[in-house]
Amino acid sequence: MTVDIMWVIGGPQGGGIDTGANVFMRAVARAGYYVIGDREYFSNIKGRHSYFMVRVSDEPRSGLLGPIDFLVALDAETVFTHFNYVKRGGYVILDASTLNTKLDQLQYMEDELKERLREFFKSINAEPTVRSIVDYLRGNGVNVVMIHYADLLQDIKRRLQDVDLPSLVSRYSNVIMASYSMAMMNLPIDYVFKALEDVFTGRRGRLLEYNKAVVEVVYNYAKPMKTNISLTPIKRGVRAILVNGNEAVAIGKILGGLRFQTYYPITPAADESFFIESHDIVSLNPVTEEAKALEKVGVVVVQTEDELSAINMAIGAGLAGARAATSTSGPGLSLMVEGTGFAGMNEVPVVITHYQRGGPSTGLPTRNSQSDLRFVMHMGHGEFPRIVIASGDHKEAILDAFKALNWAERYQLPVIHLVDKTLANSYSTVIWDIDTTKLRIDRGWIVTKDEPDYKRFKVTENGVSPRSIPGLGPVFWVTGDEHDEYGHITEDPEFRTAIYDKRMRKLELADREIPLEDKVRLYGPENADITIVGWGSSKGPILDAMDMLSKEGYRVNFLQLRMFIPFPSDYVRKVLGKGQLLIDVESNYEAQAAGVIREKTGIEIKHKVLKWTGRPILVDEVYEAVKRIVKEGVERIVLKEGP
Repeated sequence: MTVDIMWVIGGPQGGGIDTGANVFMRAVARAGYYVIGDREYFSNIKGRHSYFMVRVSDEPRSGLLGPIDFLVALDAETVFTHFNYVKRGGYVILDASTLNTKLDQLQYMEDELKERLREFFKSINAEPTVRSIVDYLRGNGVNVVMIHYADLLQDIKRRLQDVDLPSLVSRYSNVIMASYSMAMMNLPIDYVFKALEDVFTGRRGRLLEYNKAVVEVVYNYAKPMKTNISLTPIKRGVRAILVNGNEAVAIGKILGGLRFQTYYPITPAADESFFIESHDIVSLNPVTEEAKALEKVGVVVVQTEDELSAINMAIGAGLAGARAATSTSGPGLSLMVEGTGFAGMNEVPVVITHYQRGGPSTGLPTRNSQSDLRFVMHMGHGEFPRIVIASGDHKEAILDAFKALNWAERYQLPVIHLVDKTLANSYSTVIWDIDTTKLRIDRGWIVTKDEPDYKRFKVTENGVSPRSIPGLGPVFWVTGDEHDEYGHITEDPEFRTAIYDKRMRKLELADREIPLEDKVRLYGPENADITIVGWGSSKGPILDAMDMLSKEGYRVNFLQLRMFIPFPSDYVRKVLGKGQLLIDVESNYEAQAAGVIREKTGIEIKHKVLKWTGRPILVDEVYEAVKRIVKEGVERIVLKEGP
């Protein structure tokens, strides 16, 4: 039987939602299933509604679905928020003690959602309570499983008298409810134990032992409850990892020989630096002297006082010869604008990982967006070369982070690596087929011996000049003003023209040397009736929607934009200029990538599918939007799914 289910756990922020979801994801992943998971949360520390969506399948999938098969509700607000998304035949697991909870008792729920729910309850002539939702769901073919949570806790206490279980056993509600759902799906308990070891390894005290004991009781308690879903273990015979986007970027940087990372804590970028701090020394099977040194000394990670300092310290490290990077989100990048221009003019290799989130200003600090594309392409006064790369999945994020460090040094410029919040805070199964022995660190043109009449910014045909490392090579000068070949300030108009042109020529070199597959990719048949265009985290749902459409007889392909500077104009023009129906899919209001395409190729994409709610684009949304465009010719569809 094919397995392809959506599992959602929800509860209050700070209530262990992430832990419960991680136990679930790791258990099913260890059992051989493919996993995609996304964390959605408000920008507060504790109390507001948080939820985790997980897609489990026996075949590789790329995006999240809308309808829910399993809803695990740790509180009443989860029931109110998500009940309308549970499909017929699906399951809702909730605490029986919440049955009489009224809508107006939910102090953290937003007023706008409450008002929509009041209208719904009026339409079905029911009181706005959890009990009414249970009746409604059962009347619509949804299975509601009510756990008498207080009784279960007492049962746990009675049965585990030989275990020194803490008195605050209610703290285990996340693991209790998650393991209950896994028991219902007949997942062998050993996989849950292995997941607990993954999640709780290194935690203080006997936390792992406590959780294992609790899961044993829950599995016994859930024996009578079975579903039509059976997660029978699958032997894959391949090596795989389960990572989120922050971890993927960090892994790529470590593999790439990163030596110096700066950051100022900001959501959702900070987790990348936290991961590097914890895992900066790894077994790389080193193939270069830099990688060997990295194995021994790790990475210097500095939490700075602000983003101004973060970019300037990273630039200083780059000037000093270290492989340097920084990471930020939203308004943090705004503070890095002047520093990035300095790096561009002085040809300093530095990587900036920018995690896009909802704006403007503070905006939606914990929600998704793809609205910074135009900003990163033009940030800074004046013009200077930069490379802009956007990852579409976690494997790409690993390799892009690695390559970004190479490009920064080879072409001596800033590289901006775009990762949107959905990709950063989502998890997926990545088949580890990356041959690290073939990963080569390219440091570019470095001069280590003193040279008479050394010119750090020598005007060359390809735009790249000999780079010196202080203490190892010849002396050079750096200034915030325009400069000559030595680095001395000049305002001479002819030399200004020559040095400016020299810097910009590096993009022509990069465009020639960087492989096409790093800049753009075409999925599906070369000739199609419909071409969907997208970038970033829209890749996953587009690929799955394309597969669904293809099975229905539509000839459809997908053009994924990977690199925006330098932009692969000729190839994009070739793919999009065949007279087929063109559809752009993005998480922003202005269809920014479509605008870039028109600017660079002259091709206008009239049909646009856009989402700026801050929630991820879902497979179902893309599928339905494409069909509507084909049938009705709609030019602009705005997506709004997701609570």
